[in-house]
Amino acid sequence: MLEFSNQYNATIDDKGRVVLPSAYKRELGESFNWTMIVELDPYEMCLNLYPSSSWDKRMEFIKSRLNPNDPRQSRLLDKFYQNFVKIAVAENGRINIPNAFFQKKSIIKDVVFTGQGDRIRLWDVGEFQKAMIPDDEFKGLFEEFLGGN
Repeated sequence: MLEFSNQYNATIDDKGRVVLPSAYKRELGESFNWTMIVELDPYEMCLNLYPSSSWDKRMEFIKSRLNPNDPRQSRLLDKFYQNFVKIAVAENGRINIPNAFFQKKSIIKDVVFTGQGDRIRLWDVGEFQKAMIPDDEFKGLFEEFLGGN
């Protein structure tokens, strides 16, 4: 089971490429198929990167919840399918994400990778700093949602 964690800074090169942190490459393991899915996060100013195995689970969940024959749900599915792309991962971990995805999430040059369980999130460093909660708020939310455990 994949468990991405921690945060790592990186820089997008002039060709729009960025290298996955080595800790994430290790977590992906030997059986990794060198393909990831990049999704525009529906709520945050970041991109979500999923290994195929994690993405397959997400797709199963979405397909189980939505009816493509219902007009509103069909439009939601149309938009959802426009908001992700499959990309190749080079052997050195370099990825090339479409520029349109970077633009939609205001990702310019300096980025932060953050692990969140079975997915990796990619933020512009400025957006990341705005979105992160302070330690005292983290403590309160942890107690509220997890009972202090």
